[in-house]
Amino acid sequence: MIYLRNAAAMWTALFPSARLDERLLRVDRPGTTRVILRQPPTSLTVAEVAGMALQSRVVVEDVFTSPDAEPVFPNSRAVCMPVMNRPPGDPTPPASPVVEVRDPDTLAHAERVMVDGFPFPQLQPWVRAQALPPRVLDLPGWRVWLAYDDGQPAAAAYTYDDGQATGLYWLATLAEFRSRGLGRAVLSAAIAARPDQVFTLVATEAGRPLYEAMGFAVVRMATWHTRPPILTA
Repeated sequence: MIYLRNAAAMWTALFPSARLDERLLRVDRPGTTRVILRQPPTSLTVAEVAGMALQSRVVVEDVFTSPDAEPVFPNSRAVCMPVMNRPPGDPTPPASPVVEVRDPDTLAHAERVMVDGFPFPQLQPWVRAQALPPRVLDLPGWRVWLAYDDGQPAAAAYTYDDGQATGLYWLATLAEFRSRGLGRAVLSAAIAARPDQVFTLVATEAGRPLYEAMGFAVVRMATWHTRPPILTA
C-alpha cells in the first residue's frame, strides 16, 4: 500500500533506531511509542503491542481492521480516519506566499505552526526541535513548507518523497489564520514540487474537504488505536 510504504520510509529516515520488520514498524519517542501495522494484526502482534512501553502512550496505525470491528487492542481508544491518494498532476498555483524551509530558524517557525495548529497535545507546550529536529533539512526526501499571512507564519506541513510517492504530513493552520486558503496554498506548493508523483496522506475530518477538492480520493479507512500509559514512573 502506498501510504504504508511511505510512512515506514519516512519514520525510519527520521529515526534510524526504529524497529522495522514484515509485521510492523515501531518508533519510540519521549512519552509516545508509534506503531504502524504492515500486516493484519494477529494475536501475537496484539500481545506484543500490549507489552510495549508501559510508561508511555502507544499509538497504533491500523489500515487492516474494519472500523466496525470489535476493539483489537485492549485499553485503547479508537479513532477512524481516511487514507487518501492523489494521482499525478499539476495543482492550482498557490494564492498565498509559500516557502520551502531551508534553515533551522524558519524550520522552528514551521514546527510551531504544525504543533500548535493541529494541535498536538502531547507536544504542548511547543519546544523547538522536539518534533522536527534541524537534521530533517538534510535528510533525502524530506521537505518542509511554510505559508505566511501578512508576514506571519500561518500554515505549514512537511512531505516525504520515498522515490515512488510523496506523503503529506501534519498540514495545519494556526487558528487565527484559518479560512484564508493557506492550507490549500501549502498543499498546492507541495504538489507543484512533485507533480509527477502520487501523493498520499491520512486525513482528519476537518481536512478531508480540502483534500477532496484537490483531487484526493479515499482508498481505505485507517483505525488509530491510542493506549494511555499503564505504569507510572
